[in-house]
Amino acid sequence: MIRALAVAFLLAGPAVAGGIVSSVDIASLAKSQATPLGLYLLPRDAHAALAADPSIVFIDVRDPVEVSFVGHAGPMDANVPLAVASRAFNPKAGAYRMEPNARFVAEVDALMAREGKGKGDPVFLICRSGSRSARGVELLAAAGYTNVWNLVEGFEGDADEKTGARSLNGWRNAGLPWGYKLNEAQAWSPAVE
Repeated sequence: MIRALAVAFLLAGPAVAGGIVSSVDIASLAKSQATPLGLYLLPRDAHAALAADPSIVFIDVRDPVEVSFVGHAGPMDANVPLAVASRAFNPKAGAYRMEPNARFVAEVDALMAREGKGKGDPVFLICRSGSRSARGVELLAAAGYTNVWNLVEGFEGDADEKTGARSLNGWRNAGLPWGYKLNEAQAWSPAVE
């Protein structure tokens, strides 16, 4: 009953949690974008929240090569990849196989410590179009994080069915600040065990 009321509230208008306002229509989410925490943002929502509180931790979970060649959101704190491309080609997918980053949660923990934040503080996750970041939310929620938001349109957004170009939505297509050049604090530095 409580869950049904919460869903009805979220569908009734903009969601607000801890001062962060979301304009995501939860009914329109793809299954691949859904998370156990139910916290979702559009790029403009995230940009507004970051402008109001620049201390919110903002993580890009894409492969570091993808971040370097495609670009990244300007206010990103760090790139902590959920998976990295291997050198093994998958002919069925027509792409290189992705290998999970087994240290994803530990690397986020280290970033949060660097930023002076805990597992209850807001964290924004972004990927290309909202699916990998949803998996990141799942992993962090399982590790005890309670305030992790999925940017459902991601950095590049959805692909146009006619052209295949990712030009419909997303951070970059919304005209929000982005670039190619990373600073040292943003760059992924895999921990050596």
